[in-house]
Amino acid sequence: MSAFFNSELTQQQFLTQYWQKKPLLIRQAWPGFDPILSVEELAGLACEEEIESRLVLEQGDSGPWELRHGPFTDIDFAALPATHWTLLVQDVDKHVPELASVMRRFNFIPAWRRDDLMVSFAPEGGSVGPHTDGYDVFLLQAMGVRRWQISHAPLQEAEFIDGLELKILKQFEADESWDLKPGDMLYLPPHFAHHGVAQNDCMTFSVGFRAPTQLELLDAFMQTLTEQELGMQRYRDPGLQVAEDDMSIDAASLSRFKKSLMNLFEQSDHWISDAVGRLMTETKPSLQWLAELSTSEPVSEAELGEKLLGGHRLVRNRYIRLAWLETEADFSVYAAGESISVDKQAAEALPVLCGDKPIAVDTLKVLRELPSAVPALCDLVAIGAWHWDEAES
Repeated sequence: MSAFFNSELTQQQFLTQYWQKKPLLIRQAWPGFDPILSVEELAGLACEEEIESRLVLEQGDSGPWELRHGPFTDIDFAALPATHWTLLVQDVDKHVPELASVMRRFNFIPAWRRDDLMVSFAPEGGSVGPHTDGYDVFLLQAMGVRRWQISHAPLQEAEFIDGLELKILKQFEADESWDLKPGDMLYLPPHFAHHGVAQNDCMTFSVGFRAPTQLELLDAFMQTLTEQELGMQRYRDPGLQVAEDDMSIDAASLSRFKKSLMNLFEQSDHWISDAVGRLMTETKPSLQWLAELSTSEPVSEAELGEKLLGGHRLVRNRYIRLAWLETEADFSVYAAGESISVDKQAAEALPVLCGDKPIAVDTLKVLRELPSAVPALCDLVAIGAWHWDEAES
C-alpha cells in the first residue's frame, strides 16, 4: 500500500488511526518541497479582483484582529507594518495550475471532499489568532518557520471574542507546540484549537476539505424535490380523534408529520443521491466568473469529432468540480451542480469524463466504443467542465 507522505504510515493507516480522530505531525513529510510560488507572485494574485484574498492584522486601524478583504494594491502592501500581519489567498491550486500537483498528493481522499489549497504569507509575528476549523486541514510549511500550538482534544462549544469579524477564541491553552520548517506538515481534525505564529518570513500551504452542514444538504435536497415536483403530498390524519383542546397540536399529529417526512426520505433515495452530487460539485461563488470565462461554446457530436480529428484537444476547466455516482439505472456524472446520465456499459468512460488529462483524438476513439460516452462529453463541454485548449489557438 502507498506510504502516507514520508512517514512509516500507509495511507490507510493514517485514515484509520488519525483521520478525524487526532492531530499528526510529520517531520519532512515533503523533503525539498518547492513552493513554486514566490511571495511577490502571491501578492500579485491578491491584487486581482476575481481572486479571493484577505489580510489579517493583529493590530489594525480599527483595533485588534482587523480583517481586510482584497483585491489589494501595491499601496496597501506598502502601508503594512513590518510585523504581525498575514496575507491569505484561496484556491491557489486553481489559479496557479502548477500547484495542482500539491492537491494530487491527497488523492487517497475523494476529490469531491478536497476543497482548495490556501496559501498564506506572514512576516515575523504574523498570525490569524487562535481558532478552530469545522473541517480537516493539512498545514504544509513551504518557507520559513511557523510555530504551531494545538490542543489535544476537540473544542465543540467554542467561545469567541465579541465584536470581531474573525472568530478568535476567547481562551486558548496549548497542550503542545512545534516549530515547522519547510517540508514539515501538521494534520488537524475538525474543531481542534490551534494557533500558528510566524517566527520569520514564512509561507504556509493549507489543504482544506469540504464538509457541508446538514442544513446545506437539506437545502440541496429541497431544491431537487422542487425541481422534480416531489414532496407535494399533503398532510393526512385518518383516524382523527375528537380534540380535547382545539388549539393544541397534539402528540398524535406531530407523529403523523414526522412519519410523513420519514416516508419522503425513504421514497427519495435517488433524489437524496442527486442532491449530494449537485451539492458537492457546485461552483464556489468566488470562482463562478472564472469558471464561466473558461468555457467553450456547446458542440454537437459531429463538431466534437471534427475538431478532435483536426488535432485540437479538450482540457479540464479547473474551476469546475466533477464527480460521479452509480444509480440503479445508470451512472450520474455531476458538473457544477448539474447532472448527466452515462450508460452502465460505459464505466470505462468515467475516469476520462471526470479526469484531468487532456482529451485528444486517441481518447475519442475509445469513447466512441462506449454507449452514451460521446454525448456525455458534449454535455460536459456545454456545461463548461471541458473546453478547447487555448494554448493551441
